[in-house]
Amino acid sequence: MNDSQNKKYWRCWGAVVRANQWRWIKGRLVAEAVKDAGPHHEAVWRIAESLADQSCRSVEAEDLRHACHIHTFGRDMSHASFNNEQFNRLLLLWGDERKIRGLLVYPDDLRAQTFWDNPEMQKKDSLIRSILACASDEYVSKISSDIWGTIYWQDLDATTLLGLLRKVKANAPAMASQPF
Repeated sequence: MNDSQNKKYWRCWGAVVRANQWRWIKGRLVAEAVKDAGPHHEAVWRIAESLADQSCRSVEAEDLRHACHIHTFGRDMSHASFNNEQFNRLLLLWGDERKIRGLLVYPDDLRAQTFWDNPEMQKKDSLIRSILACASDEYVSKISSDIWGTIYWQDLDATTLLGLLRKVKANAPAMASQPF
C-alpha cells in the first residue's frame, strides 16, 4: 500500500465511523451507534465482539476496523500489506470516495453489493477504468479489433483486459501521434 492509499484508507475508515456513529464517550459506545443496518454490519459486529471477548473487554474501534478486515478477507491482516485488489475489496465495505458508497455507509448500495458478490466484475470494472485512463475508446477499440477481432473490448474477460491494458501502456508513445 502506497502513501496515497494509506491516507485514503484512513479517510474511508473515518467516513464509516461517522456514518455509523461508532463513537465512545467515557469508554462506552454511544446509544446511537449503528449495529444492524444490514448483513455486513451484523457480521462486522459479531466478529468485533469475538475479538473483544478474547481480550475480556468491550468492543473498541480497533476491533471494528480489524473485524472489517476479517469479514472482507476471512482473516486479519495489516492494512499496510494490502495489495490493490484487496484494498479495492475492502473499499466495497467502506466506500471509495467515487462510485462505490460502501456497504457499511449505504447498506443498500447495489453497485457495491454486486461487486461484493461477484469479485470478477469488480476486477473487470477496475481494468476498464484503467484502460480508459490511458487511451481513448477509439484507440482501444482499434487495438482490440486488430488483436482479438472485436471492437467490443469492454466485453472481454479480465485476463484479456489485463493484456489489453499492458498493450495500451506499451503503445503510449505511439498513441501520442495518433489523430484520435
